[in-house]
Amino acid sequence: MILDTKQELKREELRVILVSLQSDAERVPPVGLVYVATYLQNKLKLPKKNIRVVDRNYFDVEKEVEKFNPDVIGIGAMTINYPDAVDFASKIKKRKDIPIILGGVHISTLPASLKKCFDVGVIGEGEETISELLSLYLKKRKFIKKDLKKIKSIVYFEGNEIRSTLLREPMKLDSLPLPDFKFAHPNYFKKIEVPGVGGTRINCYLISSRGCPYRCVFCSTSRFWGKMRLHSPEYTARIIEKNVKEFGANHIKILDDLFTISAERVNLIKRELEKRNLLDKIKEMEGTVRANLINDKLCREIKNIKLNLVNFGFESGSDKVLKYLKAGTVSVEMNKKAILLCKKYGIGVYGSLMYGSPGESIEDMEKTNRFIDFCVKNKVDNLWSFVATPFPATPFWEIALKKGKVSEDMNFKLLDHHYSGRPFLLDEKISTQEFRDVFFRGRKKLRKFKISLIKNFLIKNPSNAIKLFLKEPRYYGSRVFKQILKQ
Repeated sequence: MILDTKQELKREELRVILVSLQSDAERVPPVGLVYVATYLQNKLKLPKKNIRVVDRNYFDVEKEVEKFNPDVIGIGAMTINYPDAVDFASKIKKRKDIPIILGGVHISTLPASLKKCFDVGVIGEGEETISELLSLYLKKRKFIKKDLKKIKSIVYFEGNEIRSTLLREPMKLDSLPLPDFKFAHPNYFKKIEVPGVGGTRINCYLISSRGCPYRCVFCSTSRFWGKMRLHSPEYTARIIEKNVKEFGANHIKILDDLFTISAERVNLIKRELEKRNLLDKIKEMEGTVRANLINDKLCREIKNIKLNLVNFGFESGSDKVLKYLKAGTVSVEMNKKAILLCKKYGIGVYGSLMYGSPGESIEDMEKTNRFIDFCVKNKVDNLWSFVATPFPATPFWEIALKKGKVSEDMNFKLLDHHYSGRPFLLDEKISTQEFRDVFFRGRKKLRKFKISLIKNFLIKNPSNAIKLFLKEPRYYGSRVFKQILKQ
């Protein structure tokens, strides 16, 4: 049927699919797309059945898009997934002449990399912007350049030139409707293993804030979100309540960049959970903390809210390197004291480490390896390591850009922070082989944590472990191989 483009499209006819091309071992749903889908349903009054959220953890995305036959496609992409997004959009454009909207951290931090397979790039948080774009599509059934100029926080092509519009003001977070995770695949809400607690749980994926008050040189979070904004304790408790009621969630996986901004806020959230009789239904929480904020008062509040597993960005065992990476806000001694204090209160500790930062020497990296020894001795629960990687809109990116190692049209798949064969930021005095030697000496030490976690889970949950493995042997076999054997 040939559509009359002058006729407005009815809301009940508009079909929108939101796509994530990311897949990960931990299988976290595309939470940002869930927020967008919920907003579109509430703000534009689109029928829920006409909005789909798909990702590569549980979907054959290409088949789902073909089957759904959408009017508009939205794609969210991180930098490392951007080539996949370009390939996917290009294939769609060859088959269907429909608008494709790109959002996410990559295009927000490097808008000059926009490709012509995308009709529009959304800068920053996407709820309001995508809602306005779809309102425009409902009226015109296409995106016209003169109309796009009126929509804030987007980039688009005009001829061969990329045009950008004014940025919109950040949203008031509590004005958002509660995220409806029924848009995500139901497998995300089945019992899965949580090695850090040695059991199986049903996850609630919580975001109680956007942004971070710190500006670490390797991180684009503060550049993407701008000023940190917090959901109210009441709103935060309502998200948890919704997930407990709808899915039976009993493990709160907090996805904030920094949840424990203050002991007072943690206490207020705990009170809201108690008001709703939720705390007894939650077995534990896990979330990100910062060593310079850890003290006895915060640890008590963390323990009281059942935040029994915390994740630190330790990054380095060298004070010189750590001072650079975290702008002087954290020291190695602070990291060590934070570990000991958390362990004093019975709080599990996870952490990340980074090798190959600008100006880092082999001795600095050896200090990081010695820091791993401290962590083993003091019963840290898990550690993992990355290669320092330059992502757009960070000081790391600017350094790599000046060296000619990155560009707006590079192969972004090379920016894999697990790949040690091409350390972008390594000091030129150090050979790649020297780097790999020290990096893998650290990785070898980290195996102790992986083996311990797996053993703990198997001992406590032998029958559940067998069931999970038999249900998905390739998935769990691959995870064990990567965690223990593969470097």
